Amino acid sequence: MKKVLCLILLLVLCSPLSAAADPFSHPVKTIVLDAGHGGHDPGASYAWSFAGGTVYERDLTLDITKRLYALLAVSHPDLQLVMTRSDDTYLTLEQRCEVAYSQVLKPQSSALFVSIHVNSAQAKEASGFEILTKQQNKRVTFLDEKTPMENISLFSSHSLLSLNRLLNHRNLVVASNFEKTLSERLVTSRNRGVKERDIFVLNASRMPSVLVEVGFLTNEEDARNLISPQYRQRVAQALATAIELCL
Repeated sequence: MKKVLCLILLLVLCSPLSAAADPFSHPVKTIVLDAGHGGHDPGASYAWSFAGGTVYERDLTLDITKRLYALLAVSHPDLQLVMTRSDDTYLTLEQRCEVAYSQVLKPQSSALFVSIHVNSAQAKEASGFEILTKQQNKRVTFLDEKTPMENISLFSSHSLLSLNRLLNHRNLVVASNFEKTLSERLVTSRNRGVKERDIFVLNASRMPSVLVEVGFLTNEEDARNLISPQYRQRVAQALATAIELCL
């Protein structure tokens, strides 16, 4: 740890002023796709007669994430695509974030973290999609002993305050792109807007990030849509388009 901190200090002292570019303004070359829940953590669940039994969030999020991965792999083969889980595996929140912040970024490039979830509510009339982003007053730590050595120079020319301001701005741009695209592509789904939330994976991923709630499993219309493979493909296509706007 001491060696890492010494290297960080050396980079800060030696970095030229011209290196203080916004590290989140570089082209996005790494996408981390996070399918919510998994394994013994089913997430939201609800039994619908038309579904033939209980539907679990963990299965829907994994299916949508796999579809999204496949779309991006074909349309943007130059991207580094990473899934936090590719099967029905349980991951802690810390493990999901470690997948994100341990990625070695290509020079002059940035990354994006997209977490996919399905919502639920006691009120069955609650429906639609929403885009969650981290609270702007939550501070993210970028430089510590866990930071990949290759990424240190991206952040060393900035103060912690500056990095968080730049991250907050980029998060709002990303969230706006997702809201606009899903509103245009999922026209039958209610747009619940962009909301700031104190969510661990958004705070700890150390990169621009959004958590997308694609619908409510507790709402009959949303549930009917979500159990349809065709609709899940539409959701994946909408998410792919939103990501393309952020590249």
